Amino acid sequence: MIHNRKITPLLLRFYSRCFLFPYEEMTYELQHIFRQIETFIDDEGDLLIEQEVLAVLNSFQGEDIQNLRSDYVLLFSKSYRSESLCPLFAGEFTSQLGIPYDPDIFVDLLLDSELIPGEEEAMDSIVNYLEYYAFLHDAAEFESPYQINAELFLEKHLQIWIPQFCDLLYKSANVTFYRELAATLKRYILSNT
Repeated sequence: MIHNRKITPLLLRFYSRCFLFPYEEMTYELQHIFRQIETFIDDEGDLLIEQEVLAVLNSFQGEDIQNLRSDYVLLFSKSYRSESLCPLFAGEFTSQLGIPYDPDIFVDLLLDSELIPGEEEAMDSIVNYLEYYAFLHDAAEFESPYQINAELFLEKHLQIWIPQFCDLLYKSANVTFYRELAATLKRYILSNT
């Protein structure tokens, strides 16, 4: 499925922000990105994407910040157990589930790009994957010098582990926000096949 080239990077940045530890101002950042997405709606496919983003945004706004933070810690941290329920890092996630994937290839791509990685514990964070995918979509608007394009990156990196990550997140989450995020992100990643 071909997605609107102006909406795609915004959508990916929206999703990437959702995987950060919840903070008070996050709702304003997500609202701002949502309003930008709204300005580029051209057809029914774009409207469907907008509705899914709105569902994620509404579920974030509908949750108490303390509940969001508690679920974030429960899902993504190792503080009480040896492994996260749902690791945010490709290396941890794929090794935990036995998925044959080498995240060092992504880290090399990220380091070779002009993109500055987020403030994550590891460079192979889902946040950086989604930001890099958005970066590739932005670069596609110009003559891109990068060795990988967005479609190839989706096929060789994102589709390898993110749908399974979303399944685990959906099953493990206690709050609606993370379940909604998992369901919509998985649909988006798989709709690009």
